Amino acid sequence: MPDPSTKRKPRLWLRLFLVLVLVAGIVAALGYEKYLQIQQQIAQGSAPQPPISVTVATAEADQWDSRVRAIGSLVAYQGVDVTTEASGVITSINFDSGNTIEQGTLLVELDNRTEVANLEAARARLQSENSQYQRLLKLKGQSFVTNNDVDTQAALVDIAEAEVRVAEVALAKKRIYAPFSGKLGIRQVDLGEYVAPADNIVTLLSLDRLYLDFTLPEINFNDLVIDQPLEFRVRSYPQRTFSAKVEAWNPQLDVNTRNVAVRAIVDNRKRLLAPGMFADITLYSQRKQPVLIVPETAIFYNIYGEAAYVLEKPPASDEDPDPDYRLAARQLDVLYRRDGLAGVLSGLKAGDLVVTSGQLKLYPSLRVSIVDDVAEYSRGSE
Repeated sequence: MPDPSTKRKPRLWLRLFLVLVLVAGIVAALGYEKYLQIQQQIAQGSAPQPPISVTVATAEADQWDSRVRAIGSLVAYQGVDVTTEASGVITSINFDSGNTIEQGTLLVELDNRTEVANLEAARARLQSENSQYQRLLKLKGQSFVTNNDVDTQAALVDIAEAEVRVAEVALAKKRIYAPFSGKLGIRQVDLGEYVAPADNIVTLLSLDRLYLDFTLPEINFNDLVIDQPLEFRVRSYPQRTFSAKVEAWNPQLDVNTRNVAVRAIVDNRKRLLAPGMFADITLYSQRKQPVLIVPETAIFYNIYGEAAYVLEKPPASDEDPDPDYRLAARQLDVLYRRDGLAGVLSGLKAGDLVVTSGQLKLYPSLRVSIVDDVAEYSRGSE
């Protein structure tokens, strides 16, 4: 009887062989398919990519009026602490705190009884001396008095007249008038109060015009001219801009700070501003500087600073008579940014086409084309 194990052995090797052949076929098929995929990718990579569509703007030449920033304070055009030259008791107060008054308005009267009496005595003496002088003149014509007597009496008349004027001045000092038109502050005295020279009665300020005082560094000394315009803002009106004109500046710089003190004049007839306000100032320089204007969106940052992509046209050839634009990155020296525009000092030429959007997806030497809906921009006033 034959051994069963000897009959199964050949069938097992046959099965293994068939399995190996099947696996080899599958691996070969997968390898061929992968080969085809790789060849397809290589073919796709070697084909030229279509140009990227970009929006552009043209760099335009312009003249920039440089602007200088400064800080300053508003000062009253005229301002005094009203006081008295003579001491005395206040007998009359003719104003209220906060009044707007005209020049020459009587503000305060002091007790003047002594000064009135002195004036009356001086006038009486003058009248007496003058009468005596007139009598001597009549007697002189009759040769009863000498010329020396007449001259002596004439001198006494002059002395009496001077005493009258002194008494009138002393009496006038008992009345205090407004030296100019303006607005009064808070009253500092009361009726019946004794005041002495230099005591503050009330503050008087002229507010129709104000001074704006500020300083500039030495480098801007040559920027100043009379009636030069400037703008400023104050914290009380953060959304409003006020204007002024340069009136004067010190011809000598401060030896410690090397700054020049400047004073401008402000029209304040609407009474919106007040002395003591802090001002953030923008001064328009008279020196003009050539710049190129581009949209602010054309500028991006790289490791070297501020830059922009510029479209360059390669030279035409027989194979490509109308080549696409290529990108070139240009480093820029940006002088200012304002109203969505940037003033470029160097890095561009007038007429250069700069990319205005999508710079993060771009790189130098990339082929690009200009789309029809080019982003428009308007040049603001600089």
